[in-house]
Amino acid sequence: MQVETNDYLELKSEILDGMRSYREDLAQDGADAGYSDGEIDECERIIDRFLDVIVAAQGDRVAGRAAIKQAVLALNALNARCGYNLIETDQREGLCELILGAAAQAGAVQGEEDITEQWREW
Repeated sequence: MQVETNDYLELKSEILDGMRSYREDLAQDGADAGYSDGEIDECERIIDRFLDVIVAAQGDRVAGRAAIKQAVLALNALNARCGYNLIETDQREGLCELILGAAAQAGAVQGEEDITEQWREW
C-alpha cells in the first residue's frame, strides 16, 4: 500500500492548530507559551520533510526507520529549544499517530510497534 500523505494533512493541521491555539490563549492572559509562530512553522517543516521522505522510502524499512529517527530527533531539538513547551500531550499523541501511521503505510514498521520511544524525548 502506498502512503497517502493526504491522510495525514488533517492530523498535521490539528497538531499545529493546537499549538497555535494554546499559544494564543496564553497570550490573551498575558502569559508566554515558550515558543513562537516561527517554531510552529519549523515543526510543520519537520513533519512535511518526514512525509516526503517516508513516501520516497516506500517499502524500504531501513530508509523508513531512518526517516522516523531523523524526524523524532529534529522534534526533540526543536522542543528543547522551546523549553519543552511546544509538544504537549495532545501534540505528542498526534505526532506519534502521524509518524507511526505513515511509517506503517510505507512498510517501515509492523503492527503496534512504537519505535519512536527509543529516541523520543517529548
